[in-house]
Amino acid sequence: MKILSTFLLILAVLSACQPKTDSQIQSASLEPTDPIEGSWELVENVVDGKKVEPIRRQQFKMFHDGFFSFFMYEPDGSFHGAGAGTYTLDGNTYKETFTYEADTTWVGWADEQSWELRGDTLLFAGFKKVYDSGGKEHPGEWGGDKFRQKHVRARR
Repeated sequence: MKILSTFLLILAVLSACQPKTDSQIQSASLEPTDPIEGSWELVENVVDGKKVEPIRRQQFKMFHDGFFSFFMYEPDGSFHGAGAGTYTLDGNTYKETFTYEADTTWVGWADEQSWELRGDTLLFAGFKKVYDSGGKEHPGEWGGDKFRQKHVRARR
């Protein structure tokens, strides 16, 4: 009887400790937390009402689990900058706060942009608001609609 009890206990423990199946792991890891989650390439950029004509794609931006990161080139192909931080979505308002930036004077700054998702096309316009690292708003130099950007979901 003691051997049977021990065997049943071991069987119960082993049954409870079964690893997740590949489909369970895959479905759990593919659940996006918001609609813009993923990687995006900038395909159209209008700044101060003028379309920017870059010699190569200008920006690659990624969103994952409330974090963003990007790198960007100048229209001539030279390096512009890179940064990363956190973001939130509130209705059609996207807010990003820089934790990392190639130009460290921007660390702690935040901006708000409007956003819209149309299938695999992500549109941004801004800046609606810009805040320095102390929380002071800078409407004059950055506010309004300085740019309109069109991104497409990155594909291999």
